[in-house]
Formats: sequence, structure tokens, C-alpha cells
Amino acid sequence: MKGDLHISKIAALKVRAMMRIKILTIVFGIILVGCSTSIRPSKPPPDPDGFRDIKWGTEISTLKDMEKVQQDKSSGKDLIWYRRKGDTLSIGGAKLENIFYSFWMGEFESVWIDFEGEENFKALKKELFGRFGKAHEPEGSIEKKGKSARGERSLTEQSPPDRAGTLYTWWGEKTEILLSYSKDRNKGTLTMNSRKIREERRDYEKQKEKQERLKERGF
Repeated sequence: MKGDLHISKIAALKVRAMMRIKILTIVFGIILVGCSTSIRPSKPPPDPDGFRDIKWGTEISTLKDMEKVQQDKSSGKDLIWYRRKGDTLSIGGAKLENIFYSFWMGEFESVWIDFEGEENFKALKKELFGRFGKAHEPEGSIEKKGKSARGERSLTEQSPPDRAGTLYTWWGEKTEILLSYSKDRNKGTLTMNSRKIREERRDYEKQKEKQERLKERGF
């Protein structure tokens, strides 16, 4: 009898120990779930694959509402700019002056938007921060930056009034966005570029320059 009683006590202790382990396991699991929820990364901001209803890489031949604009000779024959007939010259609460669409080798690769006034700058800034989150770079002097998104001339090569301004940037896997504004000129620009096509264009231009140098040397 004593042996049976001893065994039953041991069994009871084991049951209690198992219950404690189960309770601790449940509590620990709840803590882990809470921690994983708290450290879970927030949803990444949207990364547009073009502008409005035109995707990057769209062939100009498929768009019937585009009008070619006068070209700057420095742009080269491979890069052509267009306006869109009946385009809506506004984004959010901001009124726009112009929207230019850039096609490289016949493919849509960037958009260049002009606007005027601090109110429109603030409206665009609010819209962009709302859509894409905080800018990757804080506002700073444009004169510290390199080439403009349009690629026609460096911002540091512009006149002094052009340089006094602010620049915000957003970088996605597909698209890079730049918002700049000059208080002195009371004007600004918003540019959106296809990163993939821009890299292809950069590699192409480097190769082209290399071939031209070799040609000059008689090769």
C-alpha cells in the first residue's frame, strides 16, 4: 500500500510539473507573438511602375495622344520629349505648369513636371509624403547635389538663383522620385525616372563614349 501511495504521489507531482510547463509554454508563446508583432516591419511604400496610366518601357508608337516638343541639342537624338494632349495639370492640390514625358530609344523612361509658387510646392510635398512616406534624404541645398534628373546639365552649373533651394528624394526598386524647389526663383520641379531604363541608358552612353574615343585614336 505504501508503495502504491508513493507512486501516486510521484505521478501527481509529474502532472503538476507538466501543467506548469504547459502554462509557461503558453505564456512564452504569447510573449514571442507580441514581440514579433511589435518588430514586424511596416508595409513598404508603393513603388510606381510609371506615371499615371503609362508604364515605364511603354513604346511611344503605342501612344496616340503625344506631341513632340522642341528638343535641346544636348539631349541627343536617342532622347525625345513629348507633351500629352489634354493632360491634367494638377497633382493632389498642386497646380502644375507643364508635364513632359521622356522617351529613350522609343521607350518611356521619365517624366519632368514644372510648377510655380510655394503653395504648390507644399501641396506636392504633402501628396508625395502621403503616398510614398518619408523622403530618403532630408531637405538640403540643391547646390550640394550632382546632375539633375533630366540629365541636361548639373544643378551646380546653373546660375546662383537656381541653386538656392530644397531637394527631397524617394528611391524605389522601380522608380526614383525627386522634388526640388527654389525660393529665389519661386519655381520647382518634380521628376520621376525608371531606374532600370536609366541604368541601361547610362551603360549605353558609357559604351558609346568608349567607342568614340577608340575611333578618334584610329581603331
